[in-house]
Amino acid sequence: MSKSLLSKLFGLRCIYNVSRTNSTNTSSNTNSAVKLAHHIYKSEEKGSDKTSVVVMHGLMGSSNNWRSLSKVLCETGRKVIAVDARNHGESPHSEHMNYFLMSDDVLRLMDGLGEERVNLIGHSMGGKVFMTLALMHPQRVENLVVVDVSPRPRPASVTPTTNSYLHSMLKISSSLSDTTLTSLSKAKQHADRILQESEQDVSIRQFLITNLVHKNGRFRWRVNLDAIINNMSELGDFPELNKQFTRPTLFVGGENSDYIGPSDIAKIQKLFPKAEVNHIENAGHWVHAENPQAFLKLVKSFLLENDRKTM
Repeated sequence: MSKSLLSKLFGLRCIYNVSRTNSTNTSSNTNSAVKLAHHIYKSEEKGSDKTSVVVMHGLMGSSNNWRSLSKVLCETGRKVIAVDARNHGESPHSEHMNYFLMSDDVLRLMDGLGEERVNLIGHSMGGKVFMTLALMHPQRVENLVVVDVSPRPRPASVTPTTNSYLHSMLKISSSLSDTTLTSLSKAKQHADRILQESEQDVSIRQFLITNLVHKNGRFRWRVNLDAIINNMSELGDFPELNKQFTRPTLFVGGENSDYIGPSDIAKIQKLFPKAEVNHIENAGHWVHAENPQAFLKLVKSFLLENDRKTM
């Protein structure tokens, strides 16, 4: 759905601020949280004391993917903080990636912004980051929304397409110095031709190619491709935690996706005893992009209902 159509449907009345870090910053300390780049959307409603929302994208995404949705979500009268995960978007690069480190990154951001307690909305990889944060630090989380992912391992071997397009992106990296690539549009066309060898879905190719940028006189991937590939076993996993998050939790799946299946319900209820699970029609893994109207209606209702319970 286009930004203009979202505006007509919901009316976007948010003040937009941006805080970024230099994506060339690196971290090699396994115990070091990185300073996440983020976009902040504030409602024009004065005096609102509603708990802020932190949003995190999935693998290979960025906070830009959630720009229009974040503006709509702040219509609930709350601040929305859309973050770039480490090795994604404008956030620093690190050779280390796992869900404990990535949840610590978010805690560092919350502390820096003075956010003692927040609502969390995470898609796929971002959902796993936020499930980990909620289980490890439940006192910092008001409510949790997990978008099309479950608390179970999903090894890279189960998703060979992901491995295939990641290695196609590596192949593209080695060819980006071609002197015939005289503009970003030509570089993106070149990348698309190579990605077609491993990914037939044009929408996924276009999504991946949003990570191709021209910076410091050269074309490169904005994501830290080496780190993502080297840590795919960690990213496909989910920590075994003997803990519970007992606040309201919403799992939102796509009707055409298998990321939240019947066999996942018992594990979800064990870790998140107040969880409800909903699947949205006419949507796959990118449920928030494929059916944003239904997604926003469900999530806004969840947030507003739990606002009333805490009054």
